Amino acid sequence: MKQVLSGCLILMIGLGLSAQTVAISGEVTNQSGDGINRAIVRLASKNIEDTTGADGAYTLASEVSSVNNLTIRSGADAISFKCSMVAVHLAQPAPVRMELFDMQGNLLQRVVENYALAGTVLFDAMKHHRAANMMVIRVSIGRRTTLFRFLPFANGYGNVPSSGVVASDDLLAKQLAVSDELEVSAAGYVTKTVPITSYEGTVDVTLEMEEVGECTPSKTASQTVSGSGPHDVVIETNSDPGINKGTIYRPKDLEPGKNYPIFVWGNGGCSQNGLSNKAAMGEIASWGYFVVADGTPDGTGNTMIMGDDMGDPKPFYDYITWAIAENRKPCSAYYQSLDTTKIASDGFSCGGMMSIHAAGDPCFSAMGYSSSGLFSESPTKWKKIHTPFKIMNGGPSDAAYENGQRDYNGISALGIPIIYFVKTSAGHGGDLNNGKGDFNTVNLAWLNWRLKGDEGATGKALLTGPDCKYCKASGWEFKEANWE
Repeated sequence: MKQVLSGCLILMIGLGLSAQTVAISGEVTNQSGDGINRAIVRLASKNIEDTTGADGAYTLASEVSSVNNLTIRSGADAISFKCSMVAVHLAQPAPVRMELFDMQGNLLQRVVENYALAGTVLFDAMKHHRAANMMVIRVSIGRRTTLFRFLPFANGYGNVPSSGVVASDDLLAKQLAVSDELEVSAAGYVTKTVPITSYEGTVDVTLEMEEVGECTPSKTASQTVSGSGPHDVVIETNSDPGINKGTIYRPKDLEPGKNYPIFVWGNGGCSQNGLSNKAAMGEIASWGYFVVADGTPDGTGNTMIMGDDMGDPKPFYDYITWAIAENRKPCSAYYQSLDTTKIASDGFSCGGMMSIHAAGDPCFSAMGYSSSGLFSESPTKWKKIHTPFKIMNGGPSDAAYENGQRDYNGISALGIPIIYFVKTSAGHGGDLNNGKGDFNTVNLAWLNWRLKGDEGATGKALLTGPDCKYCKASGWEFKEANWE
């Protein structure tokens, strides 16, 4: 019994030192031969992946454990090897295969369970093949594989000394037949799986574009604007349905990986002039945001609906849907330049009603309004809010002052994180027309915090906590609730 235990322990020590090298590199290109930026190349069986750069290049490099006397987990399944016994533990039915190779990579024997039931499947390597030399056992669950080294003895136990064990891994990586595949994906392209026969070498991949439709170039508006942020700002329009009633303010520099959050804005009176709050929109865009203001440049009319539902949120939905689609189109100027997981809404007066009425849409990460608010108790509408909420109003002389107070009380009572600022002497709309005014300073810091994770002086710290600029300032009201 002591000899048996000793043999197993020595095997465990020796095998624990081994590793298998993965060194695969290459380029991911489109059908024109151009490199695809931010494509993901994944070797799923080894849980390794890399993201391409602007030239489409990738590298998969890792030392992956190939032998282990302990249990190796692969998702909910597991494979364990103890002495000569291989145990495959299945969470659900799956094809299972065990193969024995010599150290030159020659197949000695293959045992297949085409459809093993959930539970444990046992393989005794000694019963399937007996030899005096070291072998390799490859166990596969579907397309996932695990390698073990095994030195059989007449008593059925392996005794592998630690010396020389690591060197033999190079033989395994280069000589043992590999049956694996790379998974390559990129936004706007059809995902492709590429079979590989080695864990070393160059693998170049060409992806085909998805059927995402044609691209309509945007046109630069005659108006210009600037902000205090690091980006020059472009104002433009696009004739595509969904965006043809909006005005785009965005950073001049576009390229994959910029990850500009998306911000939609409604104007006072639900005006269809997308330049109504040009200074404010330009300031926000200059800090790295893709902004869509409702209405076209110098557009006329409004979409106001009288009553508590005066702000129609449909334009917001259209703008967001269009931006998300453009971000996936390789032919679009906005391709992979936007962060479609970070979207916020806001608006002034009637435009703020557009924002709060859009609250049920799961696309949004943050919401708010400026000098706005519902006209009555609205528990049903408040319950639709699923993101943190910001209220910015202009004090008792602001026509929306009581509406904002009512909304704050109702929203906070539901446990929704909310923050509330009132510049008591500002009046309706305050200094929104000043890009660096207090209203817009609060709004920009809110976006920086909620969409970019900025907890410093240009984000969270400006709005809450000991260094909050407005929390205890004269001429300001401040409240917050439900923040962890």
